[in-house]
Amino acid sequence: MLGWFRRRRGTEDGRGEEIVSRRIPMASVGRPVPAELAELETEAESGDVLAMANLGAALIAVDRARALTWLTRAWDAGNVGAGFNLGTLHSLAGDTNRAQVIWERSAALGDPDAMLGLVRQALDRGDRATVDRWAPPILDQDEAYPITALGVAFRDHGDPDRAVQAFLRAESLGDAYAMEYRARLLDARGAHAEAAALRARAETAERMM
Repeated sequence: MLGWFRRRRGTEDGRGEEIVSRRIPMASVGRPVPAELAELETEAESGDVLAMANLGAALIAVDRARALTWLTRAWDAGNVGAGFNLGTLHSLAGDTNRAQVIWERSAALGDPDAMLGLVRQALDRGDRATVDRWAPPILDQDEAYPITALGVAFRDHGDPDRAVQAFLRAESLGDAYAMEYRARLLDARGAHAEAAALRARAETAERMM
């Protein structure tokens, strides 16, 4: 079942006020809390664009038709994160062309998750040019989740060298997940001592989402 989670996105105006948005993982568990859904819906109905985006993401687990409505409204109002989620929803429904169009627009606005969606699509169809276009900017930004997920995508498509490159970049940002994934690759290569040391580091590192 799809779930949702909070993603910290930095500050809007540099004064330390945290912007929080929800992103749809490609596979996750959990359902939104009804009381929080009600609060989000009140805020969304009042015109809060971020609440529209968050409500749409949260509704994926319980009502995809309403999720589509709110994500579309948020995306049309300019919320970039809603574009990633909206594209993901279309992709899950089998409309990969519409997902690609939305992700391309969101990626052009600098969203690394949308770039990741495009890379995953491109890997599935063997489109190396698109992979080479969007993988570097994912690696160049400072959000660990899409970098680690990029490494997983490369690993799952038989490219361990590029997977390691991504995991190392995410490790430099402190991501425990990247350390654990690279440790598995090290074990597969027989480097068990190095893998064990990396897992030990992961035990005290943050699991970034």
